[in-house]
Amino acid sequence: MDLDRPAADAWFRRRGLPMVIHRRRRGAGMLRRSTPGLMFLCLLDLLLAGLVRLLDVPEEVLEARMRETGLAYVLGVLALTFAVVVVPLVGGRLMAKLLRTLRRTRVRLAVMAATIGFWVLVLPLGERVTGLVSWEDPLWAAVLVNLAALAVLMLLVRIGVGSILTWAARSAVAQVRAIGSLASRALPLLLLVVMFSFFTAELWQAVERLTPGRLWLVAGFLVLIGAVFLASMLSDEMKELKSWTVDPGAAVLRGTPFDDGDAAPPVRRALSKTERLNIALVLFFAQAVQIVAFGVLVFVFFIVFGVLILQPEVVTEFAGRESAPGTLLGVPLPVSSALVNVSLFLAVFSGLYFAASTATDARYRRSFFEPLLEDVKISLAARDIYLAHWADVRRAEVVTLEAEDIP
Repeated sequence: MDLDRPAADAWFRRRGLPMVIHRRRRGAGMLRRSTPGLMFLCLLDLLLAGLVRLLDVPEEVLEARMRETGLAYVLGVLALTFAVVVVPLVGGRLMAKLLRTLRRTRVRLAVMAATIGFWVLVLPLGERVTGLVSWEDPLWAAVLVNLAALAVLMLLVRIGVGSILTWAARSAVAQVRAIGSLASRALPLLLLVVMFSFFTAELWQAVERLTPGRLWLVAGFLVLIGAVFLASMLSDEMKELKSWTVDPGAAVLRGTPFDDGDAAPPVRRALSKTERLNIALVLFFAQAVQIVAFGVLVFVFFIVFGVLILQPEVVTEFAGRESAPGTLLGVPLPVSSALVNVSLFLAVFSGLYFAASTATDARYRRSFFEPLLEDVKISLAARDIYLAHWADVRRAEVVTLEAEDIP
């Protein structure tokens, strides 16, 4: 079989398995694959500077804005916050499509050079000229920080972090029905448990008196417990993958760069440590995306539920003192800080419960986790062919910016 090696490398990256690729070829087209991430950073930095400029005001000014414009000011801040999350992702995706569309190497190089120049010099200078950032912050320091960020980004692209996260997010979104199915059954039962905590004054008093740093420390502790739980579950799944083989004549690679008709598959090669880590990270992040989505759903539920059922005087009685206006990651919200903190705590706790449900719920496993495993098995079958085809290659091919690599 005559394999197209750049296409084979791109196929593994697209499936979140960059560690399968020969280590000398992992840097192929690295500048091209880094440019969408750099566009992401440009837009994120610009929007964050505007958001910080809007929120970094004295408390009396912020209170005056809340009194004068009220809901309109909050909605404007929330819209800008939403843009901070969405616009960089869209911009990075469009840049990736643009680079794949451009056929002339000089044009691609010009686009990449312009993006780098904008990030390193134009953006720091423009933020100071427009007033988004004060001139008191040295320009040279900002340029050095952006250069360091560019180096870190290229290192992450070299490792393949972007490929792993992109595939995990794509898989989680593709299986969104699974989270809807499980949430429709897990959420009612969960609410029966946490609803009693929501109306417990001791919980409100304990959470309200935590500093923001201490509250996030508690949330991080619960997240760590959930991560350890998922990691232990994945270790058992990895043992099953080691013994998996493709039946002769199986059509799992039909339509891929490794399609070889009905030829018998090559001998299974043992996974390296980096490949095992790569597969584990793919499975871990794919589940983590859905757990986070479930936690956000619970957070929004309790915020809305609290606004509807709790009067300000009841919140004051629960918390044991008058609660300040609520904020989340510096973004003001039209609710009390006590309600935000309690909702955040219950959302993280619910995410931990959801993580346990994903491991024990048979329907969730059939609808989401087993398809993930099937995708990994297909990748392992392709890996065997990939390694067998280039087993005797002693030197990596010369790669250029024209390699068909994806961001």
